[in-house]
Amino acid sequence: MTLESATHLSEDGGRTALVRAWLSTTALFLSGVYLPVAGALLIVLTPQPGLELERRSGKLALLPLVVMTAATTAIAGGTQVALAYLAGFALLTWLLATLLRRGSSIEATVGLTTALVGGVGGAAAYLIFPSFQAIRDGARSLLEESWALLIDIYSKSGVPTEVVERLSEGGDRFVEIVFRIAPALLLIVLGSVVLLNLCLVRWRERRQGTAPSFGDLTRWSSSPATVWVLIAAGYASFLPWPVVRAVAWNVLALVLAVYFCQGLSILQFTFRSWRVPTWARVLAYIFVALEWLAAAVVLLLGIFDQWGDFRQLKPRPVEDD
Repeated sequence: MTLESATHLSEDGGRTALVRAWLSTTALFLSGVYLPVAGALLIVLTPQPGLELERRSGKLALLPLVVMTAATTAIAGGTQVALAYLAGFALLTWLLATLLRRGSSIEATVGLTTALVGGVGGAAAYLIFPSFQAIRDGARSLLEESWALLIDIYSKSGVPTEVVERLSEGGDRFVEIVFRIAPALLLIVLGSVVLLNLCLVRWRERRQGTAPSFGDLTRWSSSPATVWVLIAAGYASFLPWPVVRAVAWNVLALVLAVYFCQGLSILQFTFRSWRVPTWARVLAYIFVALEWLAAAVVLLLGIFDQWGDFRQLKPRPVEDD
């Protein structure tokens, strides 16, 4: 094979990869716009085709991918849909590709990507929605509908009537609490999307026989100083100033999310040490996701790992003979 023919084949392969990534990215993103339930699950995978394209063809390949996807989404859903893609998943894909290339830590990758995409997405929301009050009204309406749907599910699943009535009476309180920590919840959701995509990248790297990014995450733990942020935010949440309390509540929610991730690392470390089969791990994670008591146990594991050292990661003092 001549050099010219090899170059031609390489160019054809690059175009094919770009077209495949463009079609996959567009389909995943638009599924979140037009599919009511499955779309919410598929849209979080939008960065994956772009990340794989960047790995194979370099970061410059992301530019035509973003332009082509933005144009397609604008045709299919309008300017606002295209803006949502550019401010959300296009930026997320570019940041993840850049930070993975640089070998940044897991904390820097998740934290920086979440903060930047959250900030740009918030700015884009002001352009898409006519006013801040419109955003609040839309969010409140969505929360009230979700709570009513949950009550309806509980009432049809055999939950005692008195429990359903108490939940129904607490709907307004639930909405107010969610609104109080809405900034933190949005960042937690966005951070979860970032983590999910990073886990998929690591899974693909293992299948391809390369070392996964960030090493062994079952040994990950937060900084010891995080516990002081937790304590300070907890005390500040009881102060008499509304603005301080609001900030403290949001900081507290974010810190608890970090410790929940640490608890999940401990759980995965235990599963691997005990050689728990995959099907049992999946059932355990589903149980944690559905049962708040199990989730609370995982959270407490993360918090008290600072003192308990459940994975025995801290160096032990050498005893004298």
